[in-house]
Amino acid sequence: MSDIKKQYEEQMIIDEINQTHKDINDLNDAASALFRIPIFFSHQNLFTLGPPQPPLSEQQRFIIRMFKEIKKVLLFPRTIPNTDQYPNTTLENIRRIIKSSYGMTAALLKPTGPTALGEPYSPFLQIEPSMAYQYGLPLLLVKESTILAGGVWGDAGPLAPFTPLIWFSNTTTVDEFFDSVQWKEALQNWAGQVRSGYFIQTGPEFHYQCD
Repeated sequence: MSDIKKQYEEQMIIDEINQTHKDINDLNDAASALFRIPIFFSHQNLFTLGPPQPPLSEQQRFIIRMFKEIKKVLLFPRTIPNTDQYPNTTLENIRRIIKSSYGMTAALLKPTGPTALGEPYSPFLQIEPSMAYQYGLPLLLVKESTILAGGVWGDAGPLAPFTPLIWFSNTTTVDEFFDSVQWKEALQNWAGQVRSGYFIQTGPEFHYQCD
């Protein structure tokens, strides 16, 4: 029985590694997908949220699942540098991807440790949603309950229209969050705003009708 159990556990590890590689390739190969309305997906680097090899942390699984959820509603999640990279400064790259997107979503999760400069999380998680709001993009923000963050993430108090969904990671699994009515309603409402903005911006300036 011990040999069978050992073989079973080894197979589980192999399956998880294969699935992880598939998910990472899916993130990196998003640009080759069929046409979808492009949106900007801002999130921390996966390797700041957990180990470089499986088993993945809950935070890493959250980002991958969120990426898949966005694709399910036929939107094209773009990130820097996975799908887009330009020979400019970081702020110029952010501005470029925002101006060529029709919506923005961001996830702020608890990292494994501070940044190289001692910050609790990357300051771009404040900058990118702020720039997207300034440009008028529909926003969908998700924050883990165990991380404190002011600014657009609202821990200092309500800051409309920045009203992030909260993932209570201590009591709610990744699957439970994305299967919740709260997430599904927020996703569909945001996706509808993205599509409306897309059709308004890409439609003809004048509509002619013959009676």
